[in-house]
Amino acid sequence: MFRRPGVGLSACAVLIGSILAFDLTNAAAQTAPAPDQPFDREAMEQALQTRQDYDLHGIHFDSDKAVIQPQSGPLLDDVATVLESFPDWTLRIVGHTDASGDAGHNQALSLQRAEAVRSALVERGIDAGRLEAAGVGADRPVAANETAEGRELNRRVELMRVSDSPAARELLKAMSDYLAAQDRLAFDFDATLEVVTEAGQKLGLASSGTVSLERPDHVRATRAGGFLDLEMLFDGTTLTLVGQNANAYAQVELPGSLDQLVDTLRDRFGRPLPAADLLLSDPYDALMSEVYDVKDLGSGVVGGAECDWLAFRTDEVDWQIWIAQGDRPLPCRYAITTKHMAHAPQYTIEFRDWRTGDAVAPDRFDFAAASGAQKVDPAALREKVAELPANFMTRSAQ
Repeated sequence: MFRRPGVGLSACAVLIGSILAFDLTNAAAQTAPAPDQPFDREAMEQALQTRQDYDLHGIHFDSDKAVIQPQSGPLLDDVATVLESFPDWTLRIVGHTDASGDAGHNQALSLQRAEAVRSALVERGIDAGRLEAAGVGADRPVAANETAEGRELNRRVELMRVSDSPAARELLKAMSDYLAAQDRLAFDFDATLEVVTEAGQKLGLASSGTVSLERPDHVRATRAGGFLDLEMLFDGTTLTLVGQNANAYAQVELPGSLDQLVDTLRDRFGRPLPAADLLLSDPYDALMSEVYDVKDLGSGVVGGAECDWLAFRTDEVDWQIWIAQGDRPLPCRYAITTKHMAHAPQYTIEFRDWRTGDAVAPDRFDFAAASGAQKVDPAALREKVAELPANFMTRSAQ
């Protein structure tokens, strides 16, 4: 699996996005500033100190190019002055375009423009190590692309103040190494997946389940939630997906490791394994792929256990993890927020009763069909076992 960046966290974003069909309007479009609003250095400084991001609509480029026009010089001077006043700040410079033209071209152009701003700030004496450039093309509009005004708003450069806590990295690495070293582990979990109605009401779809695995290639997982009752078994050769509430199952010959299984579950079946990032052979690499902001937020208590509380950001999602303190640094809670979708829906999983090594009771990884169970192909099983209860109707179904 995880040799492609960010697939585990993205899997949760895909899962949320696949069922969140009620309201896909970008919330930022409702509060976007006017494109001719004058630049205010104090406003930028305050924004970076508080909410940690700021859109520079005042930087102008040659049409369809990454050449900064001369009239943007004073604004760049002000940005450099602010950075000189706060020498501990690190900035991520993110380029955005409107939706005109090819997506690949927009992606490249947005990165080139961010790099041009970075170079301009370095020329003004800012240490290059404090600046990172990124481009996201037209993926994050703040206004509709159907009007000239909206397109102008969407063509912007965003400044983001970022943190990088070595302590948080060390704590996450210790947890990851501990999990990866366990040949056998099991846990119970409670999960909540948020969906949002057209009226902006958040609803939490709750489920509980179990996971048991033996490395490198055996796993059994269950998840039940009142309208959903799923089981998955993998014995290193065959993947079996069972819809208990539909009394149906599907099987696929799939020789390989647990890491490969996670990839297949996400890409082919749209059924991400609960807490998949944490179960891989190298959790740290999977979790930290594409992370640009790392915070140690101190401690918290989850399920009565004192935990280290860490927070991370990527372009697509923000995520937090609470790790038990002591000689068994196991995750207690894991929360992923899809931040560029309206109302930022969140997926949260809380872990209970971790077992490792000899404390893991022998489990059954082979499949025995229940009486009367119908074998179907995976696509048919997905239709029979939906993520949403029947009384929900998504916009696409209306």
